[in-house]
Amino acid sequence: MPGQSPEQPLPPPSDTPGTAADDGPAPLDARVRRTRDRLREAVLRLASERPVEEIAVADLVREAHVNRTTFYKHATSPAVILEQVLYEELDHVRAVWITDTLAGTLSAHEIWERASQALLDHLERHDALYTVGLVGHRSAALHHLLVEHFTVSVATLLERDPEAVPGQDGPLAWRVDASSRFLAHGEAGIVEAWLSLPAPRERHLFVSAATALLPSWLIPHPH
Repeated sequence: MPGQSPEQPLPPPSDTPGTAADDGPAPLDARVRRTRDRLREAVLRLASERPVEEIAVADLVREAHVNRTTFYKHATSPAVILEQVLYEELDHVRAVWITDTLAGTLSAHEIWERASQALLDHLERHDALYTVGLVGHRSAALHHLLVEHFTVSVATLLERDPEAVPGQDGPLAWRVDASSRFLAHGEAGIVEAWLSLPAPRERHLFVSAATALLPSWLIPHPH
């Protein structure tokens, strides 16, 4: 905009509103956040219409009402912006699941049910986006995002409780990685199968499949 100084790069993801990282030059930071929010809202709208791989930078900057130079201060592609939005929500789902698991006060069934309900809230909040991207395998980027989220979630838990890792052959790191990837692809498969059902989808079908298929050995037992 005329008369405004150039926008600064987006602060690191760990800098959240209300932290000390926001005590810098307030007007500039506020403008960066507004631009970031416009880009995020725009990519969510566009990715609800077509896979994120089909969204050009020109499409996104036009939808967000920002220029191309400003966009590249925030991300290298529309897919990166989408990942930022979805990972923030999925990180919260992971944190709740791990907290429930490590607390040791719930049964394996209860933990999987609570985690499944939290994931379903996220999926339904972005129903059009996930349906467009995952039904028919149209978006490899979105599939990879989910698999990566589930892989990191399981690995994080197993690294905290090595005794839960199945098998004895090979180093622990290998067994954690193999177990995490195996379960991640299975969970992503449940998501894709559920999204492929005709709307309105029944949540209990997802929860039932997750609690029946995901292993109880993943839930640590009190020592």
